[in-house]
Amino acid sequence: MQRAIIYLGAIIAGAAFLFMVKLMNDMTGHMARMSDQVAVMTSDLGELRAEMKTMVEQVTGIRESVRYMLPLAADVQGMRQNVAAMAGVVHKGAEQIERLNPMQMMEQIVTPGQQGPGPGGGR
Repeated sequence: MQRAIIYLGAIIAGAAFLFMVKLMNDMTGHMARMSDQVAVMTSDLGELRAEMKTMVEQVTGIRESVRYMLPLAADVQGMRQNVAAMAGVVHKGAEQIERLNPMQMMEQIVTPGQQGPGPGGGR
């Protein structure tokens, strides 16, 4: 009976030892995978940091551009007003020219006896 208890104890001890070896092996595998994932995460964080730096630079550039937009908008508005005023002057001038009828004025200025041979004709 004592031998059976010793064999049973040895079998239980051997099984416990094998279980501990398997447990240590599994833990080592999990630690290796976790280390790989931490390395990938570190790499991703580095890329994210670089992208954030680029984004900060772009936002700074946008801020600088916006600073000049208000004066530019005022200049464009002034240009629009000036062009509108010039268009009004040209339109009024065109109306006056239409009212005056330049051909009729030329006919009135040149008397019938003084008319030349026509366009391209020489003296």
